[in-house]
Amino acid sequence: MKIAYIVPSLANKGPIIVCKDLVTVMVTHGHECIVFYFDNIVELQFTCVTQKIKFSHSIDFSSFDVIHSHGLRPDIYVFMHKPLNCHSLFISTIHSFIIKDLSSQYNKYLASILGRLWIFFLKRHDKILVLSNIALNYYKKWFPLNRLNVAYNTRILEKENLTSEEKKELLDFKKENIILGVNALLSPIKGIDLIIKSLPFLENHINLWIVGNGKSMSELQKLTRKLNLEKRVYFAGYKKDAFRYLPYYDISVISSRSEGFGLSLIEAIIYKRKIICSDIPIFRELFSDKEITFYELDNISSFVKSVELALNSDKSKSALNHYKKNYSPQEFYHKHINIYSR
Repeated sequence: MKIAYIVPSLANKGPIIVCKDLVTVMVTHGHECIVFYFDNIVELQFTCVTQKIKFSHSIDFSSFDVIHSHGLRPDIYVFMHKPLNCHSLFISTIHSFIIKDLSSQYNKYLASILGRLWIFFLKRHDKILVLSNIALNYYKKWFPLNRLNVAYNTRILEKENLTSEEKKELLDFKKENIILGVNALLSPIKGIDLIIKSLPFLENHINLWIVGNGKSMSELQKLTRKLNLEKRVYFAGYKKDAFRYLPYYDISVISSRSEGFGLSLIEAIIYKRKIICSDIPIFRELFSDKEITFYELDNISSFVKSVELALNSDKSKSALNHYKKNYSPQEFYHKHINIYSR
């Protein structure tokens, strides 16, 4: 099967990481893939040919069995360039709850307009893939059910070590303390402010290590100074392959207020970490209390309690078994190839 993937760039971002993993499993099973992208940002390496294109340039869609887009611009590109008579299968993966997530970046009125425009641009796709049954229920008011499919994500990790400088930086901060680790884009929707606000209610030897950058960086640093937590919170900034830090975390924290899927959660499970998660519907769909420890969203006392519970229990083996059964690369491949083959 010959498959074209269209992404905004080759940046190290969630939807493009998913596309990268998808290419990996497809190439492994003998399919021919090519990735088209617009922006000159190359941070990820793919196991297939990649080609930079202009938005005005039309791909020869008819030479592919499947065209699979990821993101707003790729979806608009398909809308604008798809021929009237083309027998290829056109698919888009929606990686988030569009209007809800846009509301965290813009006012609700503008988010609603932009979201509905995006949904309009998806009308020419044959299939829409979403990442959960919750997302399926969210989008069925805009798309007929026969065009919607659920396809859970996976993660394919090449386990790498920290550099000597990175390791020293972390261990100098960690010392003999317990480390809560966060790998995330720093934005309000990731809920990292709740973790910082909870630290004064935790023992002094429980500290927070944050890997990531984003628009909330300055606000989170300001909050840290306000609570006099400079010695207990460390902002490591953007790091390539942030999962490399996972072996050093006593607890991996995923504190999202909303999430399309949760790649960081899957990475922490692969690395057999103790995990604390915000109790939001997507995480409840993926895992249960038998695999991870939940806390009530934006509830400091619940978060503090979850830290104590996680320190005194280890659910990592159950979580890994559940991952292998439901979200492994093999399951990821079979789900997508079944959709492609229809």
